[in-house]
Amino acid sequence: MGYIGSSQGSKAPVLLDSISVVNGQAAYTMQKNSVNYSPASELTLNVSLNGLQQAPSNSFTISGSTITFADPLVTGDVIDYILDREPTTGTMEPLDASVTADKIASSVMRNGIRVNGGTLSTNTTIASSERAMVAGSFTIDTSTTLQINGEMTIV
Repeated sequence: MGYIGSSQGSKAPVLLDSISVVNGQAAYTMQKNSVNYSPASELTLNVSLNGLQQAPSNSFTISGSTITFADPLVTGDVIDYILDREPTTGTMEPLDASVTADKIASSVMRNGIRVNGGTLSTNTTIASSERAMVAGSFTIDTSTTLQINGEMTIV
């Protein structure tokens, strides 16, 4: 039967190990079978605290295997369960402003600087509404064309 939307994960949901609340603490390590567990996104988690479903991004966030609640928990609070509904979702779109230079291959981003090869080997057109920049030595393969629709300055 067909459905609308992206395909669902191919594995069964993962119920994470229980977590004991520490008075005044907001951040906790998520684990499965006593091994740190890092979900793909907080949006795939079902988190129940004191019998109430928590809203991703508002009530809690994740970073790696750490879940951080918006407010520190207190004695008597109970994390009922943390369930990762889609442990393997295939391709996911990262949250806005969530990709750092450390997550980009060193062949593209190095120490905060965008780098690329010094040879153009694919036919390329730069529209008049676009901007492009090259620094350092740059070669255009003899069988390749570079078309610039607008002004070009070579310094």
